[in-house]
Amino acid sequence: MKPFFRVLTCLLFCALFAFAQNRAQVPWWNSPVASDIGLSQAQSQRIRQIVHSYRERLFDARNEVQKAEAALDELMNDGQMSAEAAKPIINRVAQARANSSHVFLEMSTRIREVLTYEQWRQLVQRWDEVKGKRLADGGLITPQ
Repeated sequence: MKPFFRVLTCLLFCALFAFAQNRAQVPWWNSPVASDIGLSQAQSQRIRQIVHSYRERLFDARNEVQKAEAALDELMNDGQMSAEAAKPIINRVAQARANSSHVFLEMSTRIREVLTYEQWRQLVQRWDEVKGKRLADGGLITPQ
């Protein structure tokens, strides 16, 4: 089960935060990483199409999470807060987060389908190296 979550985590960071080769946050499929793993022009174009097709759904899902979390934050800071009143808002936050994860993971698996197994392994290895370096440096995990 651990490899499954590692793969999903990698896909999550691949697509949502777009592996960057530099501080400009260049998506990995438009950066030197693409040539490092042997991504073809057709694969790169297909990945861009997938990301583009999910862009609006991802933004909407993220906005719903932010709205739900803002409502919860407002309730938590209310002087008359009650756990009973929080239940529907907690459910809204949980549902929004679940939907956001679902949309993202659906897109991520479509991106994974574009890659060969060897390209995927190289990408995971690259991510593991970057993650280890960032954690060792005590900074945020943003691939280079």
